[in-house]
Amino acid sequence: MVSQRKFEKLFEPFRLGQLELKNRIVMPAMATCLASEDGYVTERTLDYYEERARGGVGLIIVGEAIIEVPRGLEGPRRIAIGDEHVPGLTKLAEIIKKHGARAAFQLNHGGGFAVSSTTGLQPIAPSAVICRPGGELPRELTVDEIQDLVQRFAGAAERAKRAGFEGVEIHATGSYLIKQFLSPAQNKRTDDYGGILANRARFLLEIMAAVRERVGPGYPLWVRVSGRGYGIGNGFTAPEDVLQLSKMLEKAGACAINVNNHASKYPFNRMVEPEGNALIFAEAVKKVVSIPVIAVGRITPEVGEKALAEGKADLVAIARGLLADPELPNKAASGRLDDIVPCITCLVCGTMSRLGEAGCTVNPALGKEREFRITLAEKVKRVLVVGGGPAGMQAAIMAARKGHRVMLYDKQKRLGGQLRLAARVPNRDRIDNLVSYLSHQVVKRGVEVKLGKEVTLGLVESLKPDVVILATGSRLNFLRRIAEAVAGLLAGGQFTSMEEGGLLVKDLGARRQPFGPHTLLLGASQPNQALLRELQGKVPQIYLSGDCVTPYGIMEAMASGTRVGLAV
Repeated sequence: MVSQRKFEKLFEPFRLGQLELKNRIVMPAMATCLASEDGYVTERTLDYYEERARGGVGLIIVGEAIIEVPRGLEGPRRIAIGDEHVPGLTKLAEIIKKHGARAAFQLNHGGGFAVSSTTGLQPIAPSAVICRPGGELPRELTVDEIQDLVQRFAGAAERAKRAGFEGVEIHATGSYLIKQFLSPAQNKRTDDYGGILANRARFLLEIMAAVRERVGPGYPLWVRVSGRGYGIGNGFTAPEDVLQLSKMLEKAGACAINVNNHASKYPFNRMVEPEGNALIFAEAVKKVVSIPVIAVGRITPEVGEKALAEGKADLVAIARGLLADPELPNKAASGRLDDIVPCITCLVCGTMSRLGEAGCTVNPALGKEREFRITLAEKVKRVLVVGGGPAGMQAAIMAARKGHRVMLYDKQKRLGGQLRLAARVPNRDRIDNLVSYLSHQVVKRGVEVKLGKEVTLGLVESLKPDVVILATGSRLNFLRRIAEAVAGLLAGGQFTSMEEGGLLVKDLGARRQPFGPHTLLLGASQPNQALLRELQGKVPQIYLSGDCVTPYGIMEAMASGTRVGLAV
């Protein structure tokens, strides 16, 4: 256990403009696709944000909100902020503040990142330059259209204030419209909005001035900027443009700067990235401004405390960590670090967001908080879980949290199942964190664990369970075992995944290229249901969980285990 004294800076109150924050943890804006198709706040939106406000975060930035619908949409089911959306946004702000968090609102426009299949319109941008691989050619904005967009940002900020939000963040990073103006790779204009940085920043500075005029002199207003952009050609770098821009923003009245590291140095394997990977950018900005700096980038409570203590930032933003576990702040404050559900940086959240759905590998309740709410069972049952992989452990944990007496048996001598195999692949060691978390929770919840013990019909009959949960995984046939051996031998840096019930192994070519020349599809996993056939009709209730239903991946195993555990 870690005492609260270790996190003195993290849980220290802080003043951001007029806002008094109870701690220095910020939940940054993330697209979660929980709004309705036309941008309204939904019940799922309210549940999602309330869960994180209840979890102890100091400031929640709602977003990314689109200031022009549909033309500004860069993905489906984004929050919108027209006059008609204000009542729902008012309710959202109230729910966030009810739990002691402060509520802010991020404003964005997709610009050339938008797609006509979503908007029905040709994308717009500062120049007719494609903004992303596979993107569409946008139409160059006229000066009159630029001025119209400036006023749209200002109007959206005024509505955010009217809805009860206590601050506004301008989204000037990502690959979106404002960043497109800032980037010389995407802004080829020859008028007052192109060329030198002062001109490329003109759109952003005009937005800030227009917003300030609408919301008043004391209202907190800040900007999210890119510390560095990878893979976009002649883009921002921390020692150069972003430092000059940060000083411009301070002079223009920003009360803080949120420094993001746009895109990844490792676009094909985010698990490689170290914790606190973008702190160097926040630290560089902090040296040239006197206003607070918010840092982001794989920040854990330990990394955040150290960054604050060393003066590298004034606030720390935890994004995916709060998707994985909305109670992270409260758990850290009380020293319960072993109870924090670990983010494994798999980026399922980002992938699903682009598809229009919220999702997290380790937190099946993300975006479904009401559906997965835990209630105590009316009758305590004896529950036998067979299998100690992720589905079995999660089912045991959930059943125990409902108040049942749970036993978990596995024929292996260690918990973890195929997670241990997955963690052996190079650069997948963070999966070990999930194994450790689940193993700890199984013990903490009072589950009786028996390892190295194969479950038979006779054993089940002697235990007399009320419920049997089978999480016996899938059969590993001969070709699958060959694939495992190949995965262990490939030293090129591998990506492995389950596709169509088989094991896909890719040799990355000695870390020199994202995808190497050798791709092997080996074997096929079959659900292991041998014990099911023996038990049918001989125990009161049987549930199946994980790969013994259909072989999939970690996300499906965790979701299956959760649903089964709560259903008992």
